[in-house]
Amino acid sequence: MSNFTEHESLHEYCTYRTGGQARYFIRPKDTQELKTALVWADSMKLPHEVIGYGANILVSDNGYDGLIICLRDFEKTCLRSGNHLLIGAGVLLNDAILYAAEQGLAGMEALSGIPGTVGGAVKMNAGAYGTEMKDIVTRINVLTLEDGTLMERVYTNDEALFDYRKADGLLGKLVLGVDITLTPGDKDTILAKRKEILKQRTEKQPLNYPSCGSVFKRPTGNFAGTLIEQCGLKGYTIGGAQVSEKHANFIVNLGDATSSDIYNLITHVKKTVFIKTKVMLEEEVKFIGNV
Repeated sequence: MSNFTEHESLHEYCTYRTGGQARYFIRPKDTQELKTALVWADSMKLPHEVIGYGANILVSDNGYDGLIICLRDFEKTCLRSGNHLLIGAGVLLNDAILYAAEQGLAGMEALSGIPGTVGGAVKMNAGAYGTEMKDIVTRINVLTLEDGTLMERVYTNDEALFDYRKADGLLGKLVLGVDITLTPGDKDTILAKRKEILKQRTEKQPLNYPSCGSVFKRPTGNFAGTLIEQCGLKGYTIGGAQVSEKHANFIVNLGDATSSDIYNLITHVKKTVFIKTKVMLEEEVKFIGNV
């Protein structure tokens, strides 16, 4: 397999800039290379994890004893067909949003600034400022491996079972690409809204430090950041990890954090918030390996 390595450091594949090595690692460029990797992992009885740009993961300091499939080089197509965009899973979400805006297609711009790939955004139903992926996704091309047999099929929006920050219908399935339906609009107006969203993110979020974005999902009837701040945890530090002083739902790497520092801080925040408010926060970040 091309683009295949062993004992690959995952530091640069996780936006926290922490974590150990993957026992095996591949960056497939197309569906055939991806299929080859999946069949090989299955034949070796190896666990595997799929990542994009690592924007919503925390990798164990001990690494991952299996195959990491990184899709940042995968299926980079982004094409317009009428009011639809046909987007490969490896396209950066922000690149797709800019392409849509330049084409005079509205509906994605509220998601501007969310890091990661389109495939990852679909799997977690990424959202911001009143828009979620479920609002614009029409169809999802997926690949599944069942009993050693690879199958491709198309899922509808309903079949994806989108919910808050998840898509249960896509569990165990690998997104190859998506069909997104947008609305024609004025190009300059769309670009201006995109610019305003990016400005708000810069003002409100600690983008000068490595992080995974929002650590916790929004609890019913409240905001995770508000609860964390009310519990006096803004600025709380364990090792090189800190609850951001700018936005309490961000945990940042001050420069020398380990994944263990970050995990222990996540655990401390959850415990403290539950003791003081009786609200159990749920992580958005996905753990890879035994953190």
